[in-house]
Amino acid sequence: MDPHACLDLRSAPARERHRPVFTAFDGLKLGATMELTDARDLRSLRALLDAARPGAFDWSVMEDGPSTWSVRVAKTKGFNMDGCAGCSCNCGGARLAAQCEML
Repeated sequence: MDPHACLDLRSAPARERHRPVFTAFDGLKLGATMELTDARDLRSLRALLDAARPGAFDWSVMEDGPSTWSVRVAKTKGFNMDGCAGCSCNCGGARLAAQCEML
């Protein structure tokens, strides 16, 4: 993945926007970054990423609304996890999707 990958999440349904973010994050090499842009506040997405990949990234706000939110995420340590939820049951992200619905 490009060390400065950009994901525009504005067209993704809110319930599904975490999936490409986790895929892109897991594909980053240590020290690489990705930029996320959305028409919604990215705080809930940060909470999901922090819960599933604690301490594995730095989060820098580039634009803080009101119509566009943009952040840069830098991978600071590796993670060996199954599925986008990182759960041992290999649910394929169902647990993370359930967390998304609660936010």
